[in-house]
Amino acid sequence: MKKIMGLALSAMLISGCAALPESENVGTRGLLLCEANEICPAVLVSWNEQKKDVLDMKISLNSVSHYYAIKHVSFSNGQKTLGFDPVAATEQEMILGMYRSRAEVTVPVKLMADLKVKGQKQDQSITMSLETDKGTITRYVLKNGQESLLFQQFKQVYSAS
Repeated sequence: MKKIMGLALSAMLISGCAALPESENVGTRGLLLCEANEICPAVLVSWNEQKKDVLDMKISLNSVSHYYAIKHVSFSNGQKTLGFDPVAATEQEMILGMYRSRAEVTVPVKLMADLKVKGQKQDQSITMSLETDKGTITRYVLKNGQESLLFQQFKQVYSAS
């Protein structure tokens, strides 16, 4: 019986995702480089043909124990830091027993290109830091040349614009 319920729930989730309405925004989800025991922000990057020079980033933090209030988001390569404030207060919701905190920031399309150090390939690192009410969470977007899914998405968008 549990297997049947699990299959039914999976079918509903899949069909729900397939039935999402189309809009002018195009989005991709990317993760950062995180260790197994770390909270790992999920980032949805979306762009609109009408706003070609900026991207909207929805950052989600999922936790089993509490919500986070995301106050500021910054990206750094160790020499240069670019910071952004959320466009609104952090949204909080309970999903399947997980506390989800979500904030949105608007960033330039060429954010990662601006942070890459020219001529440096292997040792290059870029971090994303989330300043929250529970402290700062810092994770790698690019670490020693290893690209996160988020970095790959930025690279793809930047090359297309």
